[in-house]
Amino acid sequence: MNYEIIHKPSYSFLKVKLSPGQTIKAEAGAMVYMTPGVDVETKMGSGFLSAISRRFFGGESFFFNIFKAPSGGAELGFAPELPGDVVGVDLTDTGLIVEAGAYLASDETITMKSKFGGLRSFFGGEGIFLLEVLGNGKLFLNAYGGILPIDVQGSYTIDTGHVVAFDKSLRYKITKASGSWKSTLFGGEGLVMEFTGHGKVLIQTRVPSGFLSWLTGLLPG
Repeated sequence: MNYEIIHKPSYSFLKVKLSPGQTIKAEAGAMVYMTPGVDVETKMGSGFLSAISRRFFGGESFFFNIFKAPSGGAELGFAPELPGDVVGVDLTDTGLIVEAGAYLASDETITMKSKFGGLRSFFGGEGIFLLEVLGNGKLFLNAYGGILPIDVQGSYTIDTGHVVAFDKSLRYKITKASGSWKSTLFGGEGLVMEFTGHGKVLIQTRVPSGFLSWLTGLLPG
């Protein structure tokens, strides 16, 4: 598979060229265009309870499409829903944990299993649904805003809304940013993920909830 990411970093767009019989897997609704003859198959990701939770409480669907090129090959274009960056990651056996909305596309050889971030995150107003991504191949992630890598050597605290993906080897827990739920709910700082170990975390420089709050404040009434 050959690919190019254009219009980076604000309105990134993924262009893919597939050889005959080659496949790519993508988030439902991410395909913008494809050349004639491409076979499309829709599947549901594993982690059924998490998929149902996301279906009824918000977030991306956990269905994905598999695109298979015909005998003459194919060209396809993919884009995320929100403006921001797209990056290609070379996934290895060590695996990644990915915020569910950050998944855009991948080689079909890569497998995904949904995980719920925990009741603490849900009742804190920042329900977190994660994907455990395993296998060897190319993985494409999207973000709202730019994507910034952080090298964790020991411990690091990151706002949950900014987390895009992190090495599976890292340990983490979700907790309040401040000492009380009152401060968490009304002080502007919500839940955070506390990482320990050695590995990399990818964060996004903006969060959709922040833009929504700003936009809501401009609406009349």
